[in-house]
Amino acid sequence: MTPGGAGVRRPDHQTQTDLTAGAVLAPYLRAQAADFLRSLRLHRENSAPTDAGPQAAEQAATALRRSSRRIGGTLHTFRAGLDPLWAEQLRTELAWLSGTLAREHAYADRLNRLLDALHGLSGTPLPAARAASGDGAAKARAGLGVG
Repeated sequence: MTPGGAGVRRPDHQTQTDLTAGAVLAPYLRAQAADFLRSLRLHRENSAPTDAGPQAAEQAATALRRSSRRIGGTLHTFRAGLDPLWAEQLRTELAWLSGTLAREHAYADRLNRLLDALHGLSGTPLPAARAASGDGAAKARAGLGVG
């Protein structure tokens, strides 16, 4: 211990407030819920095959997964201050969504690698939308030992 309590921080009476955990947590959860809903809309708009390319769909899925994980993490961290049944049910649903989006991402990568390998074996040129990906396709083919 330091002599005379030097270096020990004393509570600053000016910064103490009567805010509850709920009053602090509610705006954060509201902002995360808004991000989640925005990401959900983007995911729905970009999940159909369009000329926008796979990047928009991938970014939308990543944003949706990120916001669901943030909400789930917040519910886990502050579970003592929330309704336990509600928080656990919502966390379970968000974990399922995050896992599903992770599998979707893995399946899309696998599909790209397989299509690149198929095109490499057949000798046909890549479609214009896929040829724009450039180095990613070459690395995927190299990882498969094709091309």
